[in-house]
Amino acid sequence: MTSTVFPRHVRLLTAGDYRRVFDQADAKAQSKQILILARRNELGIARMGLVVAKKHAKRAVDRNEIKRIIRESFRHHQFELENFDCVVLSRAGAKDLDKTELRHMVDQLWTRLRQKPNGNRSRKKTRQQ
Repeated sequence: MTSTVFPRHVRLLTAGDYRRVFDQADAKAQSKQILILARRNELGIARMGLVVAKKHAKRAVDRNEIKRIIRESFRHHQFELENFDCVVLSRAGAKDLDKTELRHMVDQLWTRLRQKPNGNRSRKKTRQQ
């Protein structure tokens, strides 16, 4: 049986960790309320960071509940994600979902992300002269 804890080594901790994912995301999975950006790492383990803005969830209790549900979902999917650094961002409306809806949505996003191992980002259009 695999462990489903969320220790320090599976968290994105520094601003540089977050910046690498934001600047060079290989893949993304999104819904109206949640966005997950992911970038491959060389560590062989999945790591996750969270961004839940006050703009979208005013009360600390709402932000903490969103983070708790996302962390729990990640703990159950981290071994399937292999070597991704992921940043999960909440969007407007995330606090309006009930716990089971939010958990189901995040579980689906992890599955979508896992199914597209090479990423699903659109390519930049090249200018032809």
